Amino acid sequence: MTSSPFDQEELQAATYAATRAHPTSEQAKALVAKLASMVEEHTIRAGLRERKRRDTAGKLQYATGAFLADLLRPFEAEEHKGCWVYKSLNKARFTGAPVGRHAFYQLYDGLEGLGFLQHVAGHKVSDEREDTGKYAARFRATPELLRFCAEHGVPPAAVLDHFEFEYDLPKHPVQLRKRKLKTSYRTTEAVGKPMDFERTPSVEAMEHDMSELNEFFAKQTLRGGIHEGYIRIFQNGDDPDFDWNRGGRLYSQHAGNYQTQSATRRQKMTINGERVAEIDISGSYLTIFLSLHGLQLDLTEDPYLLPGLGVEHRGAVKQWFVGTFGSARPIKRWPADMIADDPSLREHRVADISKAVFTKYPVLKSWGEPLNGRTYSWADLMWLESEVMFSTMLELMREHQTPSLVVHDSLIVPVSKAELASERLRRRFQDQQKATPKLKTNWPEPEGHTPHSL
Repeated sequence: MTSSPFDQEELQAATYAATRAHPTSEQAKALVAKLASMVEEHTIRAGLRERKRRDTAGKLQYATGAFLADLLRPFEAEEHKGCWVYKSLNKARFTGAPVGRHAFYQLYDGLEGLGFLQHVAGHKVSDEREDTGKYAARFRATPELLRFCAEHGVPPAAVLDHFEFEYDLPKHPVQLRKRKLKTSYRTTEAVGKPMDFERTPSVEAMEHDMSELNEFFAKQTLRGGIHEGYIRIFQNGDDPDFDWNRGGRLYSQHAGNYQTQSATRRQKMTINGERVAEIDISGSYLTIFLSLHGLQLDLTEDPYLLPGLGVEHRGAVKQWFVGTFGSARPIKRWPADMIADDPSLREHRVADISKAVFTKYPVLKSWGEPLNGRTYSWADLMWLESEVMFSTMLELMREHQTPSLVVHDSLIVPVSKAELASERLRRRFQDQQKATPKLKTNWPEPEGHTPHSL
């Protein structure tokens, strides 16, 4: 393993440097031109070239604008971690790319020489639990570069006011994965290996709907987060009875997207200049599982506050449901990877939580047993949930011209559309799941006030 003096967690949290952006303001255009000229002069001083070359000047200037925008973009968020970006230096990765290999190498070498760039070479990373493989090269703007930009009228936090980022929407926004043979506790990432599949008329129709949704949001202006189109990923495609009814969540493509941000950061986003509200389905999987048994979740109570267990156990109770719905049967001990993610779970006995859960929800004892001739898994619950979310987003777009973003079991919309979106989400859930969901709306925090919920 190659060591690095920098924090590995921050390096691994790096966002992708697509080098597909260009300056739009006069200040940014002037800044990029000056910086490109400084890089060219550094190349000559370093003896790598005898004189400036007109035939490459335009390529270097485009590369400078594109890469500078990538370096500054992490600083747009009020809360940022490390502010590293990553880009592979593999020769093959530059084939057909907007920024060529020679221009990029000259650029990052020049920025380093000017004291404007920190660079960590691609390296292998591992921890106590697993070998996480080889990571591409990491880059970060130095404080000197940040000051240089601000002095030239381009404050890093205002990068979106000075640069326009270009990206391609996914050509085929539907993907299929094989089964993950063990369990599935982590809900933020798709699991299983990708697999090929036939694009039948029904799949093509679904991709058409996905493309329509992606193209609609691409016309909106999102600030405070990154979204460059959705991919809908279906799971367990190698199940004998698979019929596009497993998984199906919408994942925002590319690392560092808004779905990976904290709820607090998402709350500060704007869509078309308007602040957003996030509508969350409380106990989504639990509500769906109960509905399969003809039961309705009690909407007057917190689903994770159980008899005999105080509020201090709520977080562990919620994780019990995560672990159980990610397993074949109700858990009897904390899975090792859940403990690794949250060591505090050791302070809560699974047996005590199971007893309280079965007291409040006796039907949970049957999780993993056949129901009407079918055994449900996490992938089934995910599909039922995703159908509600996806159909709600399509309805908001087609009937109300309202943009929305999804974070698995929550929907983000402009504040002025929150009541409409909440009503539409509730109606869709009722129609499809024959149950009423418990919704909570997280409003943006006004100055001097605390956020409230519906």
